[in-house]
Amino acid sequence: MRLRKLYEHPIFIQLVVFTVLIGIVPLILISGFVFYKMADMAREEVMDSHEQVILQYTDGVEEKLRQYQESVIQIANNTIILKTLQQEDSDAYTRGRRVSEEVVKSLLLERKTEINSCMVYSTLAQNPIYGQRASMLKEAAREGWFQKKNATQDGWYLYFATGQQENLMAIVKTIQNIDVNSYRTEDIGIVKLDLNIARLFAPAKQEKNTSFQLILCDSANDILYSSLSDGGVNAEQILSAVDEQNTKTNGGQTEKTEVSTRRKKYDDVTAVSSYLVQERRIQDYGLRLLFLFENNEMSQKRGEVIRWILPWILVLLIVIVLGAFVYTRNFSARVERLLQKFRYAAETGDLTVQEPILGTDEIAALDRQFSQLLKQLDRLIQKNYIQRLENKETELKNLQLQINPHFLYNTLETMSSIAAVNQVFLICDMCSKLGEIFRYSLGSSDSEFVTVSQELHHTENYVFIQKIRYGNQFEVYYSVDDGLDKKLIPRFILQPIVENAIVHGMERMTTQGTLEISVTQKEENLLIKIEDDGVGMDQEQLQELCRYIDALDIKEKKKRSIGVRNVHQRIKMICGEQYGIRIRSEVYRGSVFEIYLPMR
Repeated sequence: MRLRKLYEHPIFIQLVVFTVLIGIVPLILISGFVFYKMADMAREEVMDSHEQVILQYTDGVEEKLRQYQESVIQIANNTIILKTLQQEDSDAYTRGRRVSEEVVKSLLLERKTEINSCMVYSTLAQNPIYGQRASMLKEAAREGWFQKKNATQDGWYLYFATGQQENLMAIVKTIQNIDVNSYRTEDIGIVKLDLNIARLFAPAKQEKNTSFQLILCDSANDILYSSLSDGGVNAEQILSAVDEQNTKTNGGQTEKTEVSTRRKKYDDVTAVSSYLVQERRIQDYGLRLLFLFENNEMSQKRGEVIRWILPWILVLLIVIVLGAFVYTRNFSARVERLLQKFRYAAETGDLTVQEPILGTDEIAALDRQFSQLLKQLDRLIQKNYIQRLENKETELKNLQLQINPHFLYNTLETMSSIAAVNQVFLICDMCSKLGEIFRYSLGSSDSEFVTVSQELHHTENYVFIQKIRYGNQFEVYYSVDDGLDKKLIPRFILQPIVENAIVHGMERMTTQGTLEISVTQKEENLLIKIEDDGVGMDQEQLQELCRYIDALDIKEKKKRSIGVRNVHQRIKMICGEQYGIRIRSEVYRGSVFEIYLPMR
């Protein structure tokens, strides 16, 4: 009931009331949304900074490992080392010294503190070798890396030595000799580079602006390195919490299905104690890295968002109220203007289109549609008025033709009798055809529709008289598809078109012309085609004729083709706007008049 009473007021009052009532709701929603977005942006900012640190760190570690791997490959492919291992003209210690010197030269590394040792082991028992960085492979048979060779990849593999004083990472590659004659390869030794994991993976000092802790695990999930200090949460607890979270996230799988050193989403963060833990993997080396960032940075960002957003809530409230008032006033003014147009047209009956309401919204669209409606109504009124005038004119002519019908019939009979007595049978035939034409014309008041055969018979009578008039200057051919002769069509639509073709198309021809009348079915329509091979029309004449027969209002009287226009307008009025006459013509090629009618 209260809403109904509200609808009794002007739309301006309604909009103002609704704006005030619901203003607080969008304000709360917008404030909550803005806070959420700002908090999310702050979170993304923190996560982006973490990501930059992670990317910088992982890129640096991968680059180090790549350089160490290339150094090992360089040592394995060193030609001096290959020759020295196979030499038999020197003693074992001399060979060992040469190999050791080449190993030092090949490394050329700036981070020597990360290297624990680098050894070349020979498998050639006939050429023993001993030195600071060279030995026989049998000497390493008791070491763990030799007993657990795995993860072989392109002739090299990794080994992690744990449980010692310092955990080590070994890059091991086979030394192969290629026989230039047989192109066969032979394993003649192994290169092993031991790296100190703690020194290799320790976070650099320049990354302290966004400090983090690191936990490093191998593919078996064994902890190789942790930068966490003693006290507080330990590495095993964090690793267990992350694995538990991964199990829930991945539906029971303890490992993530996608492994990448590049983070694509922020939902891979696990909160453990006071840390935000992000996981990355270096797939090529089977390493798992857990980055631990302090959680207090996120809390500080949230506090900044809250302090920033509160003053804007009041500003937003003022803007909403003022903006709603101004917009409501302008909106209601445009609606009132549209209503004034409706009232003016309804009360005065004036269909003149007034100045439009500017804009592209629904009100402007309604105004355009209303203006279009006024134009359409005015056009239909003009059209119906003209058509009624033409119908009245036709009825008047038909009434004039019905004056003294018996007198005209008797006159034709008298003329036919006189012609028969004088044996002028052509006049008898002409009187007979003219009588049939007269009776067909007088029957127009009985029905507006006739069959195709009746209309064609009337046209044949007319053509018979015209051929006598023009001395057989043309021939007419008829073609009707099966089943179409009984279809109903409006009366008097063929004779005016045939007359136009004879008078304007073939009257000026010096040779015999041809006129073809065909009745066919085209899709769901009945098509009557009148085609002649007369003088035709150029494009300018054709366009002028088409405009003339389509025009509702004729500015000036035209004596040419008035019959064609009347037929076209009658068909559109009786059958619909989509039906009527279509014309094609070419100069000295003739013209084609196509009459489209509905199937009846």
